[in-house]
Amino acid sequence: MRTPNTHTMAATLCAVGIAFASSDCALTSKADLVDIRYFSPERVKPRSDGEGANVAPAPAVSDGALQLRLGRVSSGPNLRERIAYRDTTYELGYYEELRWTERPETYVRRQLGRSLFETHGMRRALDGAAPTLDVEVVAFDELRIAKGRAAQVQLKVILYDDNGVIFEDSLSVESPIAGAAPKIEDVVAAMAAALDAAADLVSGKVHKALQPKASATASASSP
Repeated sequence: MRTPNTHTMAATLCAVGIAFASSDCALTSKADLVDIRYFSPERVKPRSDGEGANVAPAPAVSDGALQLRLGRVSSGPNLRERIAYRDTTYELGYYEELRWTERPETYVRRQLGRSLFETHGMRRALDGAAPTLDVEVVAFDELRIAKGRAAQVQLKVILYDDNGVIFEDSLSVESPIAGAAPKIEDVVAAMAAALDAAADLVSGKVHKALQPKASATASASSP
């Protein structure tokens, strides 16, 4: 049997040492951590009982006859917690380190509830007998286009009852973002404004569509 010479043993030990060193480096090294930041576009100012007493109530509409069931509020799989932006009409991108605290559809549903039932004074129905409003969130992103930057909210709404569709529409609201190089806080503030405006726009259309039905129902029930 040939005995390994000194040079061969030294080379083998060196190779083993390099392998262990490389393995140890691979196990202990970590990728750079991304600093995730979370934002909410909601501007909610809860009222205490004392404050509520000083606020003028919403005008009565046919003695509260405008009832509405807020149905499904949904969005596509592209709208999740990651904040989205558009550089072109058809291309959508996402910020790696910026997130919403919740999905956009959750913000839209809550803001619609506040606008419809608190601001506009409609009565929330909990069953299917009342007209139902379904909403799809189509866009909830930052526009980074040549004419300027803006926050965009696009909604597809359909109002229907047992007799059929009352109205169906696609709505888009853009709120400009101030400044040539805005910060993310400016983007969120513009999105909050767009969210408020979109909810108010939907509420106005629903109110207008339901008013004739409420008036007809009130007239039919009058002696």
